Amino acid sequence: MMTTQSNLSPVEESWVLVIGFNVRPLARSAKLAGFRVLAVDYWGDLDLSLWADRYISVLDQRPDARPARPQIPTAQILIEGAEQLLLDHGEVQHILVGGGFDDSPIEWAALTDLGPLAGNTPELLKSARDRKAIADLAQRCGAEIPAGESAKSRKTFRNAVARLALPVVVKPDHGSGGFYTKVIRTEDEAASYAIHHAFDSVPVIIQELVVGTDASVSVLGTGQTACAVSVNEQLIGLKELGRGYTKAYCGNIIPMKADSSVITGLASTAEEMTESLGLLGSNGFDFVVTQDGTPYFMEINPRFQATIEALELTTDANQVRLHLDACEGNLPDEAPPHIASCARIIVYARQRCIIPDLSRLSGVVDIPIPDSHAESGDPVCTVNHVAPTHKEAMEGAWQTVNTVYQLLHPPPSNGG
Repeated sequence: MMTTQSNLSPVEESWVLVIGFNVRPLARSAKLAGFRVLAVDYWGDLDLSLWADRYISVLDQRPDARPARPQIPTAQILIEGAEQLLLDHGEVQHILVGGGFDDSPIEWAALTDLGPLAGNTPELLKSARDRKAIADLAQRCGAEIPAGESAKSRKTFRNAVARLALPVVVKPDHGSGGFYTKVIRTEDEAASYAIHHAFDSVPVIIQELVVGTDASVSVLGTGQTACAVSVNEQLIGLKELGRGYTKAYCGNIIPMKADSSVITGLASTAEEMTESLGLLGSNGFDFVVTQDGTPYFMEINPRFQATIEALELTTDANQVRLHLDACEGNLPDEAPPHIASCARIIVYARQRCIIPDLSRLSGVVDIPIPDSHAESGDPVCTVNHVAPTHKEAMEGAWQTVNTVYQLLHPPPSNGG
């Protein structure tokens, strides 16, 4: 299932291992920080090879086919890839972690056995993902918490929905980037969910639906002190991308456009939580800000976030270097100033399609093998657009997104 690529032979230089669900942006940052890069990635997109000296991917992308998805949990198979890559290469100076491990403390601990993990320990990961303790901390630090309950059966699910009142958000008890987080608006939808979900194997959280602007804060921590480097708007569950039925992550706009009091409040809450938990390196905090400016805390991602590339495109500050400095106890004197705005949009397939060569489109990254196939809901690529203003960044990104959709075409009706 693993696919390995190599651009260079190992040499006596500073090497890092980057590992996660989509590590191309992290590999890019590490390369620009001056490291030689080993990468373990889920997707294995074409442009990963631009930044990784050697890499291994879970998916085996080929023309005229959709890559088979393994049944093994993502974190487990990524660890297996790291073991294989390090066996061939040898030791690295740092291991840098992206998405895919937030609710996998066993695999996070396995990373520490492979080499020097730069960032949070397995114990800090558990603390950051302890829902009850983190909810209490967020409230002490100035944020509200959505009303919610857990359910392990159809009966407790229906009772919880009745108590909270529709609409509600339903998500697995373990994080999944929003892909399995659904918004239930009607009794029929609630009844259907209750019938089809396997509660015994996957308990769920039912929360009130907080309506507002999705936001995130990128924070650096030394274990004692913290510095918020950016407050970002998140794009979640966009209907235009075919993701309106879930709370799937669809991208960001950086920096967030809001009243200064809102920005300051979000940054202050995230910094205080980071210091209270003793988090290390780069961490992400997710919020929803209501129309009256009230922040509702959602979760912590105690590792590099998907915003890393957009941050570098708008601040000229290398996020890997800032992360490693923070792990050594050094923070910037102030947040790097934003010199532009960046809209980052993930393009999802709206239906079964064939993906053409997207490499010539400006601002398009995470590029699949030309003529590979995608099913409805699969990510196709990512669009970055940098512009002087928030409005221009969004308009430019959507122009490219629409161009990508025009280029996608359905497979032949005979399935060939």
